[in-house]
Amino acid sequence: MIALMLFALAAQSAPAASVAIAVSTQVDEPDPKKMSRSEINKFNAKLTRTHPYFIRCVRSGETGSLVKTTYSCRTNQKWAMADRVGSDNARETLEAMKGKSLSGN
Repeated sequence: MIALMLFALAAQSAPAASVAIAVSTQVDEPDPKKMSRSEINKFNAKLTRTHPYFIRCVRSGETGSLVKTTYSCRTNQKWAMADRVGSDNARETLEAMKGKSLSGN
């Protein structure tokens, strides 16, 4: 809601060329799992790093291997959702454990 109001204010005070640029960055949500690294780079070139559909890839080493790595690529929106779900699960687990430790069982 706030972002929409800010965009409207910017559109009123900005020249028409900058408004056209802001509108042209609206894209469909991508599926990073079906994209190659070069396709991801081309897609990200059109967006800012803070855009919800900007794709971030995280490299992690595979357990038991010194050289094999895996990449997990998701949009900023999906990374934020995964963080929220993980935090909620951790909070629920902590609350459940607190209740059992205080009851004396």
